[in-house]
Amino acid sequence: MVAKERLHFLYAGATDWFAMHIAIYILLAAAVIIFLLTVGAPRRALRPTYGKEEDPPAGMKQADAWYIESRPAIGTKPISCSFVEFDERGDYLDFHQHRHAYMKIKNLAHNGERLLVLIYVHGWKNNAQSGDVVKFNSFLEQVASSQFVQESGFRVHGVYLAWRGNAFPHALDKNSNAFTGTQTAFGEPIVNTRYARHPVLGWLLWVPEQLSYWSRKNAAEDKVSGVSIIRTIFTCGHAARRYSIDDKPNQVFLMGHSFGALMLEQSFTPASLARLTAEWPWDDEELIKQARANPLPFDLVLLVNSAAPSIYAKQLYGYMVAYRAALARNGIIGVDAPLVISLTSRADWATRVTHKYGNILAPLYPSLWRSYDGGDFILALDAKASPIKIPQSYYYRHTPGHNPLLVNHWIVPVAEDAEPAGGRQQLRQNIDLRRTADVQNRPFHTSPRKHSAKAKVWKITTCPPSVTWSTYRGFKPLGIGTNAVKSGYWIMRCEKEIIAGHNDVWSQQAMETYAALVRETEVLSTQKPAPGQ
Repeated sequence: MVAKERLHFLYAGATDWFAMHIAIYILLAAAVIIFLLTVGAPRRALRPTYGKEEDPPAGMKQADAWYIESRPAIGTKPISCSFVEFDERGDYLDFHQHRHAYMKIKNLAHNGERLLVLIYVHGWKNNAQSGDVVKFNSFLEQVASSQFVQESGFRVHGVYLAWRGNAFPHALDKNSNAFTGTQTAFGEPIVNTRYARHPVLGWLLWVPEQLSYWSRKNAAEDKVSGVSIIRTIFTCGHAARRYSIDDKPNQVFLMGHSFGALMLEQSFTPASLARLTAEWPWDDEELIKQARANPLPFDLVLLVNSAAPSIYAKQLYGYMVAYRAALARNGIIGVDAPLVISLTSRADWATRVTHKYGNILAPLYPSLWRSYDGGDFILALDAKASPIKIPQSYYYRHTPGHNPLLVNHWIVPVAEDAEPAGGRQQLRQNIDLRRTADVQNRPFHTSPRKHSAKAKVWKITTCPPSVTWSTYRGFKPLGIGTNAVKSGYWIMRCEKEIIAGHNDVWSQQAMETYAALVRETEVLSTQKPAPGQ
């Protein structure tokens, strides 16, 4: 009996020893596989110029080139895109990319082209070879095909600002409409598939990719958002502005998605304040004659599904209210037009939930221990009400589009489109500046989603569809329903029919909405502020 028990003990011990070593070997094997899959993760330029300052040579594949150009259809102009890449500390990976980008804009303008330039900063899980490249260029192609752009004689050109948004090889859908569409437009693929993750073993990267959230957020917030990226943004913007044809100015738009929006808020904002403040007339008659509501080299800055802590948006919003007031009291035209729009989908789970709980320890940071006074420009408080204190960590744990104390514009449905699906070219009509007969409402249209048979009609409002949501402990923000919402910084929410989720920023409905926001900006830029506002 004793011998049998000893045998059982030895067998159990051997089994435990064997299981433990098997588990160790599995973990080691997984670590080796992940290392092998990630060793090629980009720490160098993915579209190097090799020291060249001119366009890529004729024999270079578009998928590897620092500048790409489509094959235009008969009677149309090509679209084009430049790439500029930045390292983990925000410096250039290849300085010649930067030089080529702004020189290309200058040369196109010198050749008599009227340019519509879109400068774009991508977000998490992307880089200069990821699927965002094909989606961005697909958007450029749709804009270029619009009747308004063609009749205005615009040449559409993009500048794709890339950083190491993914610490691992990215996932790439080669069967997407954007991939196949750009392949047709450019005559060949515009991204190199060898940089994408393995089609079979790539699933092993899913968990570590999600855990890279904190490192990528830290890179976007504190490291990459530096001098070099803002140098490229302003150099390209000024090049487009300065070399415009006199009576046909070039148009420039700046856009960031997710952590790309965070990077723009960290770099673009401080770089712009000196120029904006210089426009304040201070009741000087000569300065009033010269003041402009938008002195920047961008028609509009668009932040989509921003993954930035809203503490930065609060600071910019406060400044933009003061900026608008300084110009409005002197009757400057265009002060009600937005300079910056932050558009967030109500269905964006990543910026609503992941950001909130990914920063759950924010209240422990000593730098976030102070509180804001609820009556200090933030909440409409009754004189007899108890003082309300709002922790700074509240602003850090909420992104702008999910902070009820900051959202000041909403896109709400008006009706279903009277025309059947496919009967209206929404993007082309939304961007058409001639469709401004309804000055007060200016509704716009979006294509139907798969589950809907008809297109949607929307309008922009400053009245929240849910008053309950737009409160903090029962108190509503001071700006709701007052002139405090009138600023150059619109923080806006939309429905999932427009943007279905965090990465749905290049859907047809989203692109149609961007076109409508551009039109809204252009219309308001020609109007005077109402007296007393």
